[in-house]
Amino acid sequence: MPPRRHVRSLPVLLLAAATGATGCGDDGGALADAAGGGVDAAIDARPAGAVDVTATALTLDLTTRTGTAIITLAERVDALDLDVGDLTILGVSGGLGDVPFTTAGGGLHVELPASESMITVNYTFAAHSMFDGWDPGAGVTFLWPEFCGNLFPCRTDPADGSTFTMNVSGGGAGTLVYPTSIPAQAPAYMPAIALGNFVTLELGTTTAGTTVRAYHLPRQAAAAASGTAQLRQVVDFFEQTYGPYTFGDAVASVSASWGPGAYGGMEHHPYWHVAADAFDVAEIHAHEAAHGWFGNGVRIACWEDFVLSEGLATYLAARSLAEFGVDLWPEYDCALATICGEGGGTVALPSTCGAIDILTDPLWSGVPYQKGAQYLREVAAVMGEAQLDAVIAAFYQAHVGQAAEMEQLIAAIKAAAGAGASAQLDAIEQTWLRTLACPATAPVCPSALTGDSAARTRRRLRAPHF
Repeated sequence: MPPRRHVRSLPVLLLAAATGATGCGDDGGALADAAGGGVDAAIDARPAGAVDVTATALTLDLTTRTGTAIITLAERVDALDLDVGDLTILGVSGGLGDVPFTTAGGGLHVELPASESMITVNYTFAAHSMFDGWDPGAGVTFLWPEFCGNLFPCRTDPADGSTFTMNVSGGGAGTLVYPTSIPAQAPAYMPAIALGNFVTLELGTTTAGTTVRAYHLPRQAAAAASGTAQLRQVVDFFEQTYGPYTFGDAVASVSASWGPGAYGGMEHHPYWHVAADAFDVAEIHAHEAAHGWFGNGVRIACWEDFVLSEGLATYLAARSLAEFGVDLWPEYDCALATICGEGGGTVALPSTCGAIDILTDPLWSGVPYQKGAQYLREVAAVMGEAQLDAVIAAFYQAHVGQAAEMEQLIAAIKAAAGAGASAQLDAIEQTWLRTLACPATAPVCPSALTGDSAARTRRRLRAPHF
């Protein structure tokens, strides 16, 4: 297993820049034909100890910092490798008692002579303060992108998914907000805990019966009311347009005390975190909600597919909020203009898969957010917003609970649009996903963008960068 790395004060702010929505439709046949086999091939190529983890049951005590993880595997195996970061492993057992294990370089290797399909790991975990584990000072966990192993034994590959149950206690005064169950396959960075003096804001129930809430801190009532004013409608739009929400029957935005100047959110579904200082920004709430459909609902095959998560979430935030009178595109245009003014940043969709470290690669920037959203915006202009909604919905429904590649979505779009639009779609794809420089026709920051909108945009422009 690769050694764990500590982040240089990882800016949680990454997810501020992306928001988006997906669409509903019935073109499942075209999507299935366009799917390809890249994800399966990548999974088949994993080492022998990398068997799929299908379920993880966690019991955590935040005061003693002790944990128990009951891990269910997809098949009976003789050996298993997991990421354990800086956990101290106290013991590993199977159905027949204790089993031998070794730890090295942030990895746990377990020998299972009886070919077990379930193990129990007892351990202790450390306190963290650099956005890489449980932070008792802030009262939150932060596991993205590869720090799940600092809280529980896991797989850091974004393509891997597991269901989760959580039983959390301790940590001091306040209310613990965490999901007791995540019933659908989810990436290992998704489970999260928040501890604080939370006030519950009930936002209502969607047509499908999903309860929508916000958990804000004292003196945040006005910010919460403003930032989440459209959140119930946004979640309802996603469900009605793209397909059912799979991570439970209740969702919430949770105020996270990430510190002064922190701006953005993190897709910890079903209770995603939003920076306390940005809790009044509707875009961030919608963006994090959108990850329930892409990024989490449909996982990415590798970090090079980051645009499938962040580009879609950015587009979907704009798509959904536009239904309720909020236009995000002027602010997006400002963010894109900044990227273009710096030479284009990087290519939004690299040609490799599994070859980059997202924390050190140039892709960890605003590029996949804004270039990805612009790609989808121009696709919608060619094929029609409703037809793109239909393609995105069919893609979501075909791949929910699984990992997918951006190339598969591109192929699905082309298949649905037909041969007559192929030249235009090829040009849009090349311009926004595969070319470093921005085109001369790239949007510019509107001169009318002033006041609060300009301030929010300036903060968001800084957010994705170290």
